[in-house]
Amino acid sequence: EGISLIVGGGFHGKSTLLQALQQGIYNHIPGDGRELVVTNPHAVTIRAEDGRSIQNVNISPFIQNLPFGRPTVDFCTSDASGSTSQMEMIVLLLLLIMIFHRRLFFDPQPVGAQVLLIDEDTAATNFMIRDDRMTKLVASSKEPITPFIQKV
Repeated sequence: EGISLIVGGGFHGKSTLLQALQQGIYNHIPGDGRELVVTNPHAVTIRAEDGRSIQNVNISPFIQNLPFGRPTVDFCTSDASGSTSQMEMIVLLLLLIMIFHRRLFFDPQPVGAQVLLIDEDTAATNFMIRDDRMTKLVASSKEPITPFIQKV
């Protein structure tokens, strides 16, 4: 439970380790080395996917005040940015957790995605974090995106 970070310099194997964790949800043949990495079977990989379609998803916890008054409560686009596609994936996974938990099992145990795996190389940086320099350049009141790090 909680947040775990894999940190290190460039080309030190962070993405390789994350790929092993992604594959760790599956059973592997003993002796090939992959059986040494075991991951919660309810782990999912989150990534930015530029250009994908999003239909009728409430991404308002992460983004507000879009240009031209576009709604974020019932967001639709045929050409999502990396950040909005990543927001949508997180919102849908959290929604699935609530649906399975409340409707199917009536059980206090969490169901659905229990682990979110996010690689900085495939994530939308402008959604993940907002550094001090950007905050000084663009006031928070003018920035529509609420960074993920502020929500977890």
